[in-house]
Amino acid sequence: MPQGLPHKLRRVFIVQAVLAVFAVVVVLYGSGSLARDWMTAERIRAEARAFWDGRANDPAHPVPGTATVHAWFVPASGGGSRAVPDSYASLAPGLHDLRIAGVRQRLLIDERRDGRLYITMSFALVDRVATWTLFIAVLLASLAIAAVSWLSYRIARQMVLPVTQMAGEVARWDPRAPDLDAIDPGQLTGEAGREVRLLGDALRGLTERTQAFMRRERDFTREASHELRTPLAVVRVAADMLRGDPETPPRMQRSLNRIQLAAREMEGVLDAFLILAREDVPGPDEEFELLPMVSLAVEGAREMLTDKPGVVMSLHEEAAPRLRGSSRAMAVMVGNLLRNACFFTESGRIDVVVRRNRLEITDTGIGMDDEVLERVFEPFYRADQYVGGKGMGLAIARQLSERAGWPMRIDSVAGQGTTVTIEFAAARAKH
Repeated sequence: MPQGLPHKLRRVFIVQAVLAVFAVVVVLYGSGSLARDWMTAERIRAEARAFWDGRANDPAHPVPGTATVHAWFVPASGGGSRAVPDSYASLAPGLHDLRIAGVRQRLLIDERRDGRLYITMSFALVDRVATWTLFIAVLLASLAIAAVSWLSYRIARQMVLPVTQMAGEVARWDPRAPDLDAIDPGQLTGEAGREVRLLGDALRGLTERTQAFMRRERDFTREASHELRTPLAVVRVAADMLRGDPETPPRMQRSLNRIQLAAREMEGVLDAFLILAREDVPGPDEEFELLPMVSLAVEGAREMLTDKPGVVMSLHEEAAPRLRGSSRAMAVMVGNLLRNACFFTESGRIDVVVRRNRLEITDTGIGMDDEVLERVFEPFYRADQYVGGKGMGLAIARQLSERAGWPMRIDSVAGQGTTVTIEFAAARAKH
């Protein structure tokens, strides 16, 4: 599930706080180390200056010595206060950093005309003070950064909360009846600023334009379908009269049969358009018997096999379910599926099986491979091996199945045939 904007903001502020604490630690540690090194260097040099000043006034001035300071003086003429450690005697004049028994020390070797002075100073106490100072400073800085980040996150969350809530309301909208009041800035929590109001107005305008477009499309489809039914009825009546006229030549009977089949197919398409043009499938509380309707559709489809004597269509009555829904929608679905089966089956069988909770239509036609199955429900899609047809039968059947609550599934193997299954579990099938 995609993360929401508040969650992303929280993650950003947490990362920001961690990076800020890390930066504070680095800066405090670096600046503290530089300050400590400078202070200790100045302290040991001050001890050396004090010794040389005292020796200038008194040649017997003693070398400094405390619990943390140790010194040795080697006169230029030889001798000295104490024996200088061998590890010190080999070092060049200057300031050196040493670590003895795990304790950091600094050694200053100051050489002048009168001799060489060795001073070591231990800074264990300074190190402990610096460590605790760094720890306390980092702790206080971390608390301050955490508090500021939390307050900033709360403020930012209040600013984006209306956008998040508005997105959730839009995601829950029914496209046919969107709740525009739910995105009113006055109904949203948080701080609905100017940007939120502009977004709400844009969504409201887009929704109204979309609804107007959908209404115009439904009205056009409904009116066009009604207008086309009248000339189709005239064509069918005229074809029936010509077929019943004894003076009609036999060679014209085949053409009249084609005219009748085409008119019947077009009436099925118009019925589907009329159903889909409505906001809801008509007759949601209608209860009907499936078997008689399927039997009638099978008899009508057999006329399409007049020119295909090698195809046998059979109806298998394993149950007689009663469904609740739109019988008209079911009739259009079954009619479209049977027409597809008849159109793409040149030899073999077409079996229509009515079970307690599903309807199966199986043919031994050309079948479909995986690539075709992925796009078979796209309107007007026809694979290269398909010749003729409008490419709308399965698309219309799928839309009707979704609107009526009857899931439809297609299983097909190229070169072997296709099975279409319509399930009735959602329609409360009755035996």
